[in-house]
Amino acid sequence: MNILAEAVFKKSFKGYDTKQVDEFIINLSDTYAQNEEELTDKLHEAEAENARLKEEIARLKAEAEAKDAEHIAELEESKRKADELCTEIGEKMVVADKRAAEIIKNAEKEAALILTDARRGSEAEAKARRERAVAEAERLIADTRKKCEGITAAAEEFRARQNEMNKTLLESENRFNSALNKLCEDIGEE
Repeated sequence: MNILAEAVFKKSFKGYDTKQVDEFIINLSDTYAQNEEELTDKLHEAEAENARLKEEIARLKAEAEAKDAEHIAELEESKRKADELCTEIGEKMVVADKRAAEIIKNAEKEAALILTDARRGSEAEAKARRERAVAEAERLIADTRKKCEGITAAAEEFRARQNEMNKTLLESENRFNSALNKLCEDIGEE
């Protein structure tokens, strides 16, 4: 309501009616004081809400930083374990290769002994020995390969889990940044 637009004073002998002017000034003063009080209250409310939102942003930022640090630590631990596992697998494969070479070498020696024995007479016994040696060598080689395959499969599963963790961390970080940006935009609009 525009009080000034509605102000009309009656003219008296020496100008406007002083009583009417005084009443108008009192009404105007009361309206101004009331408006000032309402605006002050709204300002205090806005300042309190702004402070609350700043605290909330600080809290969310601290939580995000803590989560980031936690995820980074988990990833570093996973990488360390993967590196250890790969090193262990490599060492086991070297040992398995050496063991397989020894088995083959021993089998060849035994086969040579069997051939020597066979030449000396007992061809059937030599053949049985040779078959046993070959079967034992094949069994040991198969066992070694099976162990290597199991270790390789475990390493690949671990790498897949590590990749999934990296993907989840990236998605979480993107969601958090999006929510934080939205919150900052909402605060800016107010």
